[in-house]
Amino acid sequence: MDTKPRIFIITGLSGAGKTFLLKTLEDENYYTVDNVPPHLINSFLDVIRTSNVRKLALVSDLRWKNPKELVNSFLSIENNAPENMEIKKVFLEADNQTLMNRFRKSRRSHPLGTPVLEAIEKERKLLNEIKNISDIIMDTSNTEPYEFRKNFLMRINEGKRTLKMNIMSFGFKHGIPEYSDYIYDVRYLPNPYYFTDMYKLTGLDEKVRIYLEEFEQTHKTVQILEEAIEIIMKEYTESGRVEAYFCVGCTGGKHRSVYVAQRIYDEMKKRGFDVILQHRDIDKE
Repeated sequence: MDTKPRIFIITGLSGAGKTFLLKTLEDENYYTVDNVPPHLINSFLDVIRTSNVRKLALVSDLRWKNPKELVNSFLSIENNAPENMEIKKVFLEADNQTLMNRFRKSRRSHPLGTPVLEAIEKERKLLNEIKNISDIIMDTSNTEPYEFRKNFLMRINEGKRTLKMNIMSFGFKHGIPEYSDYIYDVRYLPNPYYFTDMYKLTGLDEKVRIYLEEFEQTHKTVQILEEAIEIIMKEYTESGRVEAYFCVGCTGGKHRSVYVAQRIYDEMKKRGFDVILQHRDIDKE
């Protein structure tokens, strides 16, 4: 088994997305460090050689205020790094207008001072030598964060995880779940609660299931929710989302919501999706 450490040394223009990329790699289980002084890059690599860390991402840029040292560090990384490491130098850039807009929105100053446009042009020239020897160069102009994330992870063959969907049944009278991305109300379905022979049962009992399945709206509801969850899971996976909560509610959280949540969980499981099921209020009165 290949256990060669995989390391990304990230730099580029201020405002081009270095911090976002670092967080993206952290989500992919990389050990990440921001704003590393250029002269300490090789020290970090040496530590990795003697540790159990196999995925590392560092950002080192002009916030250190020493362009010459930064350039020299990037030029000498492979020569000074320990052997048996996969090291990739990543350079991020964007056009002037995009960078100026980002600085305006963030209300943060450029590391090289003002005027911003002049600082951007200066930084571009100072880092051009690093750009020319970088392994991965990405322009983030007019790129949405999710698209940037997707493109980078595809390029480095990471990010193959799928979304984990938490399906939860609950009762509105016990409160809406604290963590909920989607809430669907099934109180319009016929209610077994009002039948003495089903009052103490739940949506997991055969008698309740048979009763609810007598109605066309029950089947339509389940079908609609299955299709919705499949779309959500596919789209969220593309955007890099790790987890989501889909909550189905009825009045008490014992009959209708339990039945519907169980049905869609079973179907999503059959389709191979990563789903978790919880009946939050099934034991409450």
